[in-house]
Amino acid sequence: MSYRIFFHHGPDLNFSTKVERGRMEVDSHAVTFIGEANPIRISFGQIKDIQLIRLHKIGLVVRIDHENGTSFLSVIRLMIGRFAITNFYTTGRAFKRIKDAVRREHEPS
Repeated sequence: MSYRIFFHHGPDLNFSTKVERGRMEVDSHAVTFIGEANPIRISFGQIKDIQLIRLHKIGLVVRIDHENGTSFLSVIRLMIGRFAITNFYTTGRAFKRIKDAVRREHEPS
């Protein structure tokens, strides 16, 4: 499944953070961030923790802690420059989908 998102790869996210617009692809083995630079693929086995956080009480953001650092994302409806209108419910559904896949990956066989 594909989602239109804004995302940031780094330790934190705040009002001065420059985010990138792109797409997130979720398949059966990994999540892939596709933006202006090279795509970043994170397999579900590399994900250590995933959280759904409320950023400054204005929208939901998914925080993914993985072996190569931390990534933040939110599903967007509209983004003009640095102004974004996020999709609250779809961000929550994307979080649940990734979290369920990570849980299945980490379950003992």
